[in-house]
This record gives sequence, structure tokens and C-alpha cells, in this order.
Amino acid sequence: MAEQLKQYATYMWQEQKRHPYYRIQTNDCKIARKLKKRKYCRLVVYGINLPIWVFRIKYSSPKKALLGLSNLTGADAEKVANSGVFVAYTRPYMDITNDDGVQL
Repeated sequence: MAEQLKQYATYMWQEQKRHPYYRIQTNDCKIARKLKKRKYCRLVVYGINLPIWVFRIKYSSPKKALLGLSNLTGADAEKVANSGVFVAYTRPYMDITNDDGVQL
């Protein structure tokens, strides 16, 4: 039987209506690394026993927030039914490395 590849999920929601602050939750370390580099993005929660990061970021409008999530993940963001949560799914990054851990 074929093994299915692991899939990462990045969620985004607005903290309060009519306020410009959003939360982005991810279990993808590459997305978390990108968010840590941003000047106006703050890490508010991280998982100790499992890979999870939650960031607080400010966007001027919901459209820009949705566009920012799509640009961040490189995937299309879709809305979860009956909630204000958006999700973008990404695949693991497959790099070819030799036995020494050096990328080819």
C-alpha cells in the first residue's frame, strides 16, 4: 500500500471584529521561520511537545490578510465552513541530501 505524504496546515482568524489583528497558527517550521523574521509579527504561543506556533500580526483589511496568508504559504487559502477561519494546506519540502546531510 502506498504511503501518503504528510500535509501541513496553516490557519488564520481575526481576533475581534473591526480590529486589525489576526492570529496565524501553523505546524510547518518553514512558515514559522518566515513569520519570525517579520518586523510586525509576534510569536504568542509555541508547542513544547509538538510542532505548533501561533503568531499575532496586523493587517489593514481582511482582503489583505487573506492575500498575505496565500503569499506566505504559496497555496490557495480556503474558508472553513461556518466560521471566520481560513486555512492553507502545504506539503513537506522534499530536498535531496546525501549521507552527510549536505543538500545536493
